[in-house]
Amino acid sequence: MKYLALVFLVLSLSVQATPELCFDEAGRDYGIDPILLMAISIQESRLNPRAINSTSAGGTEDICAMQLNSNNFGKLKKFNITRADLLNNPCICVYSGAWILARNFQAYGRNWDSVGIYNAGPRPELMKARREYAKIIKSIYTVLIARKQILEARSGDPVTVSPFDVKKDETTKTSANKKPG
Repeated sequence: MKYLALVFLVLSLSVQATPELCFDEAGRDYGIDPILLMAISIQESRLNPRAINSTSAGGTEDICAMQLNSNNFGKLKKFNITRADLLNNPCICVYSGAWILARNFQAYGRNWDSVGIYNAGPRPELMKARREYAKIIKSIYTVLIARKQILEARSGDPVTVSPFDVKKDETTKTSANKKPG
């Protein structure tokens, strides 16, 4: 029953994902499957570009559709991206989330553990939280891919089932001194 509810939620939200969220463009520019970016946004904010979570760990906040943590604001400031930009321009939010995920892929490899780091961070003691988050994203991603396959069945276009090279889709071993960025 829980899975069925997840399927309906993902399908209804993905239909509402408007082009201004820029999943396709950000995915293309950062070499990330746009459906993976959408899956993260569905989990993080239900695709709400103005979402604010002011109760994050350590007194930080998460904002916009990609729920970017305020710990990243300093890095984004180098690109003249402000908190207001993230909340008022959904495309900037998605691009910023894709940038953070791409940095995770660079530091830890293109795998589900790096996706988990997007939410939980790289510290070894957070491995369980990372894996749980990655499992949720993988479930949403799988539903979105299934939906895409159904919609593209008439055209005959092949659709991948993993955003990563299957041979390289392994859990990343995290050392204490390795940090994204």
